[in-house]
Amino acid sequence: MSPAVVNGIHARMLAAELSLLKAASGLGLVQLAGHTHCSKSSLQRYLSGKLLPPRQAVEAISRACRGDTARLVALWELAVAGPPERPRPAQLPHDVPGFTGRSAELARLAGLLPGSGNAIAIAVIDGVAGVGKSALAVHFAHRVAGRFPDGQLHLDLRGSDAGGGPLPPAEALAQLVRALAPDLRRLPGDAGERAALFRSLIGGRRMLVLLDDAASTDQVRALLPGNPGCLVLVTSRHRLGGLVARDGAHHLALGPLTAAESADLLAAAAGADRIAAEPGAVAGMTRLCGYLPLALRIVAEHLVVNPSLTVTDLAGDLAGGLAGGLAGGLYGELPAEHRPYGGGPDRPAAVRAAFPRSYRGLPPQAARAFRLLGRQGCLDRR
Repeated sequence: MSPAVVNGIHARMLAAELSLLKAASGLGLVQLAGHTHCSKSSLQRYLSGKLLPPRQAVEAISRACRGDTARLVALWELAVAGPPERPRPAQLPHDVPGFTGRSAELARLAGLLPGSGNAIAIAVIDGVAGVGKSALAVHFAHRVAGRFPDGQLHLDLRGSDAGGGPLPPAEALAQLVRALAPDLRRLPGDAGERAALFRSLIGGRRMLVLLDDAASTDQVRALLPGNPGCLVLVTSRHRLGGLVARDGAHHLALGPLTAAESADLLAAAAGADRIAAEPGAVAGMTRLCGYLPLALRIVAEHLVVNPSLTVTDLAGDLAGGLAGGLAGGLYGELPAEHRPYGGGPDRPAAVRAAFPRSYRGLPPQAARAFRLLGRQGCLDRR
């Protein structure tokens, strides 16, 4: 091996070991040069860490100073190999098949891609349940993943989890640290120390971080990288104004699809010919679903698994409100002025208006559990 400037940690350790070994042996530099057939100037550079010695020199120094040759050679091999390759996480969920619309939103997100500045890019995507926040974030993340050669991180922050509650920042940081340093044996117990460790591990890397379903600004702030070159996508049912005000995040409020985009989504999911055959029924059904991607995909599923079912029949079920007491308003928890399309009689039906056929297909015990959840209000929070 040709000599090389010492940079790696194992190379520095080797130089320190050799220097200590020489000191312990009592040999002077001239004596050591005579025993090893190395020049004094080369030995000085080896022992000071300015030059990585050849293997033969390491073995000769070890023999002359009666050191542990096998250990020193192993350290030399690690130095030659260089630093271990850092993990390159690729944690993005799969992209949504037949993703439709959102061209303006995708263009806005593309405009936020990190440039040559000193700040990270943060985008907060908010909107009501079922509007497609996660789908948009994941779809965009897949489109730009190549811009982030050091990998992509994904974390479900469980902000709307009525059962287990939001993911605590300390546990969220633990998951991020393990993704970046899977061989780490001991994790700091303090959340602040974990945050510092996360920033250290991601420092100098170009990575995309997708934080899905955030509960609060404080939950997200602890998970932000400290270096430029990273893009952070955050989805939430809340506006998270603190990230905009204090952290320079860009806000993107996501509304329902247009009527045309809704029809396109159904066509992609259930078949273009089938949807084109009943334009009137499709228009009524997409309106009843509030033009929400989640509701539209649910009704598309019914059409796919029931080939004999017509769009007109399914639209009739939705208009009839067969979900009964389970159908509560998706927007009922919002003030009328904040509800899409206003709060009057033309307000779109709830996402759960698309559930009747799924509910009727449940086994008795599952159906009973579904009813109990509805009584407890869990469905309005999910």
